[in-house]
Amino acid sequence: MKARRIAFFDVDETLIDLKSMFSFRAFYFRRLWGEERGGEAEVAAAKRIDEYVRKGFDRSAINTLFYEDFRDHQPDLVAEAALAWYVQERARSEFFILPVLQALQEHQGNGDIVAFVSGSAVEFLAPLAAELGVPHVLANRLETRDGRFTGRLIPPQTIGLGKQQAALRLMDTLSVDPADCYGYGDHLTDLPLLMSIGKPTVVAGDPALVRHAEQRDWPILYPDASLHRGEP
Repeated sequence: MKARRIAFFDVDETLIDLKSMFSFRAFYFRRLWGEERGGEAEVAAAKRIDEYVRKGFDRSAINTLFYEDFRDHQPDLVAEAALAWYVQERARSEFFILPVLQALQEHQGNGDIVAFVSGSAVEFLAPLAAELGVPHVLANRLETRDGRFTGRLIPPQTIGLGKQQAALRLMDTLSVDPADCYGYGDHLTDLPLLMSIGKPTVVAGDPALVRHAEQRDWPILYPDASLHRGEP
């Protein structure tokens, strides 16, 4: 049966109030190696990322570097840790950005298909998708070999144009008209995704993306639950 519409949601700092990649890594390293050694590993990994940021590398390169830290790790242990991390973070009252969660649930109530589109990893987002009943997680997939992660990503990366490509593939697979679809994002790297569908909404956070929304008269959703079209 032909789907009516798809609502695409970025996740980090759009639907939830943190960057799942970095939050999970800090949790996972401590779970795996203990507070002292795990904390040292997290500090070292964060310094490598900070150096990339300082040198002006784009988010795609930073993502590539991030996932190298999972080389030789076991997928089942990462999945177990992801569930434990989710349970911990989910207990915080501020975990969800409530107006975006409400929008997601309204789409589900209207019979729309919901999809996550994220630069995070499928494994990290699986517990969130399971709780919210989101059937499509268009996120980074970690390559495995001989039962362990290689530290490399399976192309394409779901960031920037990669998000757009993943969304276009899903719309084509489900025979959905992009003009009928919705998209929610908070960062300038979400712009290709938002421009590929007919009904974009910007979640305020990145001034550069907010300016694009104002110029195009796109709705802007604020964490205080107010919705504006164009300039607030």
